[in-house]
Amino acid sequence: MATSIDINLPRSHLARFPDRCVVCGHDNPTSHVRLIRGTLGWWTFLVWWWGKPFIAKAPACSGCAWKLHGRRFISLIVTISIAVLVFGLIWPHIKGSVPGGVRTLAMTGLAFVCLLPPIIFEVFFARPFDITAYAHSVDYEFTSRDYAVEFATLNIDAAWVKVDGEIINL
Repeated sequence: MATSIDINLPRSHLARFPDRCVVCGHDNPTSHVRLIRGTLGWWTFLVWWWGKPFIAKAPACSGCAWKLHGRRFISLIVTISIAVLVFGLIWPHIKGSVPGGVRTLAMTGLAFVCLLPPIIFEVFFARPFDITAYAHSVDYEFTSRDYAVEFATLNIDAAWVKVDGEIINL
């Protein structure tokens, strides 16, 4: 079970990564992985708008970069498959017993239930590297504690460096 170590930096800070693959840790990788995420905010889940995109480019072996993107793609396919199965197989059987006034609410609740298995999997089996972007900061998430510490050390000149929510002084 691999959970992530989160390093929070200001969004305006250009993050520096160790010259090792963010996935496997090999020195001097010949390629990189680029992750693009929308900005999360309190309004994200209300209006389903992810805001201004944030791009992080980290060193990675070419095979590791493909694995990282492949895992993200497989997670999307699994989520869609669960939703199709639930709404195709379960919803038709319970639709008649749900009053019309709360049908939309029931479908929304069912959709959130469909999202739970991939979310739980991601919590307990985190990706080797990921990011979460907010309006003023970015969480860089690593499963390797050594890589996370080295990353935090390289970026100590940022306005702040938070490790799992606590400001550190290296």
